[in-house]
Amino acid sequence: MKRTAIAIAFTAVISAYATASLAQTAPAAGADKAREMFEKADTDHDGTLSLDEWKAAGRRERGFQMIDANHDGKITPDELRAAAAKRGQ
Repeated sequence: MKRTAIAIAFTAVISAYATASLAQTAPAAGADKAREMFEKADTDHDGTLSLDEWKAAGRRERGFQMIDANHDGKITPDELRAAAAKRGQ
């Protein structure tokens, strides 16, 4: 149950990060918080999320593979924004 709650929270944060990054009128505080949560999940601080970081945040590998558009084994903020935009269509 705790893992599910973490996964839901992480998904919400990533969605907020992607949405805030796409929307020019998004409140700065929301974008800052989403960025902070991404950086917290990015435990090696390289600006991307590896599969291990993704899984540690309670996410499934399939979602990672869908978001990792160039299949380099890392999710960038740009890939998250693109996935969020695609999901919103």
